Amino acid sequence: MYFKFFLRLLKKKQDSREVKTFYDNVVSLARNEDLYIKGGVPDTIDGRFELIILHCHLYIKKLISLGNEEKLFSQNLINYMITDFDRSLREIGVGDLSVGKKIKFMVSAYYGRANAYDKAIKNNNKTLDEVLKKNLYGTIKPKNSEIIYMKKYIKDFLNLLNSKKNNKVKDFFEDNIIIKKIS
Repeated sequence: MYFKFFLRLLKKKQDSREVKTFYDNVVSLARNEDLYIKGGVPDTIDGRFELIILHCHLYIKKLISLGNEEKLFSQNLINYMITDFDRSLREIGVGDLSVGKKIKFMVSAYYGRANAYDKAIKNNNKTLDEVLKKNLYGTIKPKNSEIIYMKKYIKDFLNLLNSKKNNKVKDFFEDNIIIKKIS
């Protein structure tokens, strides 16, 4: 009985380390300087938030398509992302009373953007320009060349994700770092 409890605890700790490492890779991708220079995404808190959401959602969409274990991993990834947002807000000095409201807004923003990106990508990118302008570039007016760069980046990212023939989270997790090559 104690042994089973210990094994579950050990597995949970290992799973949380994998989620953290995976999320750290997502954040690393979102900090790719080409996205800010060539893609024109504002190098601000909002711009970084938008890129984390974009990358995280594209990964999660792929993971969910792989099976039940990956769906659970995806939910843990979302939970970790929200925890990181909470921590980040507190680090920049947002008061305790405001953090909950801001997190609620950020979670809502994540799901809204995920839905918008899915619809735009499903429509063969016909509406992706508008979705990118509204979300990724929400605070600025991007150049046409920047939108073209971001659309190509997203297409290449999706192609790379879809080219992986992964059956388990661990396989996908090990390949995660390779995706940095798309820029």
